[in-house]
Amino acid sequence: MMTEKTDGGTELISVIVPIYKVEKYLQECVDSILGQTYTMLEVLLVDDGSPDRCGEIADRYAVDDSRVKVIHQDNQGLSEARNSGLRAASGAWIVFVDSDDVIHKDMIRILYNAAVSTESDLAWCAIHEFSENDFPDGSDAADKDGITLLSRQEAEKQLYTMSGNQQCLVAWNKLYRRSLFWEEGEPIVYPKGKIYEDGYTTYRLIYQAGQVAVVPRKLYYYRQRTGSIMKKNSYQVYEPALDAGLLRMAFYEKYGEKELYRMELNLTIYSVIRFYAAIKVKQERKNLRKWFVKIYYDYFVKEKWPLAKRIRMRAFLLGYPCYRMVSSFEGLYNRLNHNTK
Repeated sequence: MMTEKTDGGTELISVIVPIYKVEKYLQECVDSILGQTYTMLEVLLVDDGSPDRCGEIADRYAVDDSRVKVIHQDNQGLSEARNSGLRAASGAWIVFVDSDDVIHKDMIRILYNAAVSTESDLAWCAIHEFSENDFPDGSDAADKDGITLLSRQEAEKQLYTMSGNQQCLVAWNKLYRRSLFWEEGEPIVYPKGKIYEDGYTTYRLIYQAGQVAVVPRKLYYYRQRTGSIMKKNSYQVYEPALDAGLLRMAFYEKYGEKELYRMELNLTIYSVIRFYAAIKVKQERKNLRKWFVKIYYDYFVKEKWPLAKRIRMRAFLLGYPCYRMVSSFEGLYNRLNHNTK
């Protein structure tokens, strides 16, 4: 654990805000960015063809504050809005903020100081989730102090923990050095048309960085909105999630990260089962069984796993009821065995 360095910086930081149908929340979001204690900002408001008054609101901000630039484009989705911001950015560092969220007034300053003081190209902070119509007062932002420095492997492993999964995966609680968005001479971009776009990109940026400075303070405020597509169980959600998992596996294999490869394989095959349990549409369940068969025979059986896990996965091939029965017996056995010790 390291102590946070408190001096400011003079490097330009580009803040990219994709905007679509958030008229109700946009002012809160942009005000929280313009009110940052780190003032060397370029704020790129990307109006992704929003049909409400978002474009007009963004244009007003550009008139009132010279740091604000507005990009108007036809609707192309969140990924392309982020990509447009990246192409237009001139800062040495990049921050993403989703347009229905807000950030603590010190977030960018604290992340910048954490990155500079540890000579890291990437820093992230903890997340505070709040309900749709509430507004956080920032009272929990100072409950933890210091900086934890993680290697690329340690940072990637956070994706496979309950406590660190969200902080590791998402694009928007982080400060990136702009150069991270180039890998072997090619730009790292967000995949067009994918719902699960963070899952295709963040792990590559972490690996590029080599190490990550983690600030445990809750400085990014994530609004929980009803009706979000990420809360729905549908092919539109699970197909990109599983596809991204296979790409992560290929990436880890390419760089010889065997432990990360197995962790991703384990997560992906169990994700198929969890999606199957949550989704009741017959055709989508058929699609998920195809996913499972592919992952099982192409990847899972080639690795050495504990006997109990191999039995569970084999049981799912026979059918979900069989899997549930085996899992229930295993759970009962483990409880009885634990109680007799």
